Amino acid sequence: MKILPIALIIFWIIVIATPEILAYLLGWFFIFIWLNMLAFFSFFKKKGDNWEKYVKFGKYKIYR
Repeated sequence: MKILPIALIIFWIIVIATPEILAYLLGWFFIFIWLNMLAFFSFFKKKGDNWEKYVKFGKYKIYR
């Protein structure tokens, strides 16, 4: 057998035996996603009056 199926089987045995680990994994996953969204949207801060008029993606402008 390959290593990945064995690792997944062992992981699910641990999750079934101690479901608290799954709760911790999901919690840290959502924190990771939230931090990534926070970092992504920090690039779109207000920059003068231009922020109110349009949003720029590459060379395209989306007017409000």
